[in-house]
This record gives sequence, structure tokens and C-alpha cells, in this order.
Amino acid sequence: MPAKSSGVKGQEIGICESHDDGKSWQWLSGIPTREGDRHQDYHELHAIEAANGRLLVHIRNHNTKNNRETLQSESDDGGKSWSKPHPIGVWGLPSFLTRLRDDRLLMSYGHRRKPFGNQVRLSKDHGTTWSTPLTISDDGSSGDLGYPSTVELDDNSLLTVWYEKVSSNRFAVLRQTRWTIS
Repeated sequence: MPAKSSGVKGQEIGICESHDDGKSWQWLSGIPTREGDRHQDYHELHAIEAANGRLLVHIRNHNTKNNRETLQSESDDGGKSWSKPHPIGVWGLPSFLTRLRDDRLLMSYGHRRKPFGNQVRLSKDHGTTWSTPLTISDDGSSGDLGYPSTVELDDNSLLTVWYEKVSSNRFAVLRQTRWTIS
């Protein structure tokens, strides 16, 4: 599980592991910081294991360099060591990763620029490259939306759920869409 710790040495991002179904957790390894970045400006990590065994972590970045872009770090040794985070050319946050039945990876993320909504991208090569964006919603009234989570259903359609502050309500609502990749 990707995590953010606040310990004696300061904040750090990295990976924790459990050997008892989540009753207890141990720090496995840290994810390095890019030159000039601060750990405290890395947020909301999400991880997935690709079909080839590679682990990927997406990071919501609020550092000056690539501000509000998704950063990615990889591990090819079961999470014991990690690459330095690097931009993947995606403006939007935070990212939610799903491994589809056909082993492609899908990232869902909030797009908080006009047109406000949610987008997804696909990777056919275990997260090495990502497709151009596919829009799954673009009717948001503001950038106060996102945190999409996507699951693949039994009929191979996809269900994405996100929160959104709509102009007709002072509170945020949950929205969803069922869709397919064409």
C-alpha cells in the first residue's frame, strides 16, 4: 500500500506491507524525491501491479515543477526500491489505477480545467506509455470535482464514480457513469 508518513525524520512517501490481512503494517521502502521537490508536496498516492509484475505508483504533485501533473514511480523488485517520480504528461488529479481483464492499465482522474470533468487514459505496455485522454464527463460546473474510481463489470463495461460540487446544490454529490472503451 502506498503511504505518506510523518516520522522523526520528516515526511516521506513510500510503501507499507502487511502479512496479516491488514491488521498490522510495516514500512517496506521509500520512494525517492526528485531534485528540488519536497515530499510534503506529494499527495494521494495510488498503486497497481501490472501484468508483468511491475508495480506503479501515481502521485498527486504540488511541487513547482509539473504542478498538478500526475507523477509516476515504478518498482521491478516487488516494492523494495523505486524509480524517481517522473511526469507522464497528464494534467489532472488524483489518479486512480485499474488493471483490466485484458491486462491493460486504466487511469481515471479529475480534469479541473474547462471543460470540467473526468478523463481516463490507457496503457498497453504496463505503464510505460499512456494514451491520449478519453473524456468520460465534461459537464462539471467548476473544478470542485474528481477522485474518480473505476471498476470493470462482468459484461466488460466500466463504472466510474466521482464526487462533484454542482451549481444547483451547496453540497457535493456523487455521480457515476457506465461506459465502454470503443
